[in-house]
Amino acid sequence: MKREGLDPRTRVGALVVQPPDIGGRLVRLIGQCVVLLGLEKVYEASRGLIPQQDDVARQHGLFVVSIEKSWHIFDEWRMQQVVLSPDHWSVGPLSLDRATLIAALNHFYLYSHVVGTCIVLVWLYLFRRRSFPFVRNVIVLTTALALAIYILFPMMPPRLMGDQMQVPDGYHVVDTLATMLTDQGRQGQFGYNPYAAMPSLHFAWALIVGVTLLRVGRRRLLRVAGLLYPVVMLVTILVSGNHLLLDAAGSLVVVTSATGATALARRGALIPWRSGNKPAGRGVATLGRTGFDTQEKTP
Repeated sequence: MKREGLDPRTRVGALVVQPPDIGGRLVRLIGQCVVLLGLEKVYEASRGLIPQQDDVARQHGLFVVSIEKSWHIFDEWRMQQVVLSPDHWSVGPLSLDRATLIAALNHFYLYSHVVGTCIVLVWLYLFRRRSFPFVRNVIVLTTALALAIYILFPMMPPRLMGDQMQVPDGYHVVDTLATMLTDQGRQGQFGYNPYAAMPSLHFAWALIVGVTLLRVGRRRLLRVAGLLYPVVMLVTILVSGNHLLLDAAGSLVVVTSATGATALARRGALIPWRSGNKPAGRGVATLGRTGFDTQEKTP
């Protein structure tokens, strides 16, 4: 028997599905991106927190170089020599001259860590929503730890230390960014901080992005990208003369510390400290111990 005037959505036991709040999601996503870009700007401005730090930054840089020499791992200059010495590089149909290769390295170094990280965060927010807070918090804490180190231990990159590093075979490390940054630009160039070599925030963010794609990416292409992106970033920061190998090692330590602290904080928030508390629901349980969501079935 059919009842007139009764909307099917009001039947007993029926679920009323509300349309998604697309506008609200977009506003929240924009807010998250603004916070991360604000962190990037704070990172750039950190150089000015300690006045006249050139000599201190140089001393710190030479100290790290001396450690690498004592450990027989001071070979970054060899990588740059191999990559930048030829006038032309030819890989199949692709041919690059030296100037084009340096420009590509510089652009990738200056911009990819911000653009790439934001793209992955947007993807997380849209398709792996439960993993987004964890990854965002790891990035925020990693950046905060790196900023503290930059203030306490400002360090000059290899390309600015020049002959003072006493590179073997009389090789002079090329300052690749000299072709892009003017004196004024060196103070405020987007993504640039000359005395923030230890740790490498570029490599730190690349590690976070890479591990995230490996953990939650369902498609093989995403996982391959997660594997290759940190490797490409590592080669870029070394060949461009912006970082030493120990800077990358410092990035690994900072990211590991930030990830562990974030995981402990999340675990502490989920522990039912009072016996009367109910255990977390299945939606939270799918995050696992690390906070990554591997159960969502979205693309």
